[in-house]
Amino acid sequence: MVMQFKELWNDLHKENAPGKPVYDEWLDKYQDILEGCSTAVLDLGCGNGNNTLYLREKGLPVIACDHSEVALQQVQQEIPDVETMLVDISERLPFDNDSFDVVVADLCLHYFDECTTVQIMHEIKRVLRSKGHLFARVNSIQDSNYGAGRGEKIEENYYFVEGYNKRFFSVEDAKRFFSIVGKVDVREADMLRYRKPKRVIKVKVEKG
Repeated sequence: MVMQFKELWNDLHKENAPGKPVYDEWLDKYQDILEGCSTAVLDLGCGNGNNTLYLREKGLPVIACDHSEVALQQVQQEIPDVETMLVDISERLPFDNDSFDVVVADLCLHYFDECTTVQIMHEIKRVLRSKGHLFARVNSIQDSNYGAGRGEKIEENYYFVEGYNKRFFSVEDAKRFFSIVGKVDVREADMLRYRKPKRVIKVKVEKG
């Protein structure tokens, strides 16, 4: 099952080989925190490197992680000065406790069942330093363009849709899961994803 999911993402990145990553500026709001970062930023589920490029252009060292070899090859080609690692975020993260001031997890935390999602939150908490921050975006239950409320229901707000298992978060869901990491600020927001409007939950967490 894990291999099938990985192959789906390898195929997707091959089909959408984008050239130089193009980022939106959702992390601008956290510029003060990023400027105070004394470690590399951990970019989980980096994809083709949109946020990695943003962070590098701000002068920050980044460890870009993904479970797709194809995605990491694209990152290495377009951002050759960044460290990349092949990482499955559903397993124990290959980092020591208290390793990072900032973790970014953009659109990569909404593919898992409840048990695995909880496990991932505990792992992010483990690798964050005290007072460190997690910045994340996840599918909203209002994300109708990307399958919200459609497909085969697996768990509450978790469906098999469009070839993937996808979780769609309410604000309350996001608070419940992300509060495992620390103090949560949650809000809904809109973005463009593959040139279509997408509704997301935007999350900032400070580890206690």
